[in-house]
Amino acid sequence: MKRTHAALAVPVLVLSLGACSQIDALAPVGGASITTVRNATYDVLVDEGIDILRAPQCSATSSGFTCTGSTIDGNPIVSEAGPTTPFDLTVRVGDTLLFEGTAEEILEAAVLEAS
Repeated sequence: MKRTHAALAVPVLVLSLGACSQIDALAPVGGASITTVRNATYDVLVDEGIDILRAPQCSATSSGFTCTGSTIDGNPIVSEAGPTTPFDLTVRVGDTLLFEGTAEEILEAAVLEAS
């Protein structure tokens, strides 16, 4: 009887730990605007093949949103976006402009690419 309880405890423990990580992964979804800017920034960096050391962290500013991070070469990653849809966005690595347009066009392109 004890072996049955022990055998059931392992799958329950694994499932409960898996659920925690799934909930943690959903936590950043809280702010739709900042999430749109962050995801578009990540998409630009991945599309351009940028080797990221510190993923950009985004915050709201008086003029919209700013995301900052760094590359493995030590170059700063900076993206800035306007406060409203479609979120005018610029993404730079060091002095190089990688993207200038809207966050929504980046995300729409990603959806079309995935389908």
